[in-house]
Amino acid sequence: MRNSACLPPPPLLCGPSLSALCHLTVVVAGSGCGGASSVGRLLPHPSARARARSPPSLRFPPPSGTGRSKSLPGARGPSWPPSPRVPMEPPNLYPVKLYVYDLSKGLARRLSPIMLGKQLEGIWHTSIVVHKDEFFFGSGGISSCPPGGTLLGPPDSVVDVGSTEVTEEIFLEYLSSLGESLFRGEAYNLFEHNCNTFSNEVAQFLTGRKIPSYITDLPSEVLSTPFGQALRPLLDSIQIQPPGGSSVGRPNGQS
Repeated sequence: MRNSACLPPPPLLCGPSLSALCHLTVVVAGSGCGGASSVGRLLPHPSARARARSPPSLRFPPPSGTGRSKSLPGARGPSWPPSPRVPMEPPNLYPVKLYVYDLSKGLARRLSPIMLGKQLEGIWHTSIVVHKDEFFFGSGGISSCPPGGTLLGPPDSVVDVGSTEVTEEIFLEYLSSLGESLFRGEAYNLFEHNCNTFSNEVAQFLTGRKIPSYITDLPSEVLSTPFGQALRPLLDSIQIQPPGGSSVGRPNGQS
């Protein structure tokens, strides 16, 4: 007969969820089965050891619906397709020109080396042309005329000053204020406050740019010579008002 000590133990009753852990191998040894002392070890099932080494996998429930996110009631978001942007209309731009006249008609170029000891290209009178009219300053105040409409005739040269967004209405209001303050007729001075001073002031108002320096520097070049200094008392009494224009902000013919 077999020794009852060597009989296998009765099977353990385990549920389906614990079948892997409850599968045990019992090794029993005793004096009647080889002479060794009894030693028992519980060995887990191989699948249980594999599960213990690998991290548990996370499972998420499948998304419901079509997979698109649902907006909360009352929430506002960007529409698709986005509505096209309406391009902004560019502002109206008006060209600004500087008309340049040589009052000496070429004599300054020929005689200035002899009389002044330096070369002058001309004795410059300037005006601003904008909004289809020519504007200038003289002893009669601020005047206007069609471009090239004074008795000086067409300009000797035209300088492109730039363009402006200032409308004609705003510009005329600006000229009216100048005519009542800085550029009254009695404020005219051939060397220090003349037509070129006016053109430079208006050009900066319209475009932010100055007129060429060879024009604005002319009085200082003349007065820096002995001949210019000697003639200054006579030249100061000269007042230039090109005929053919009408006064701005005053009745015609009133100065």
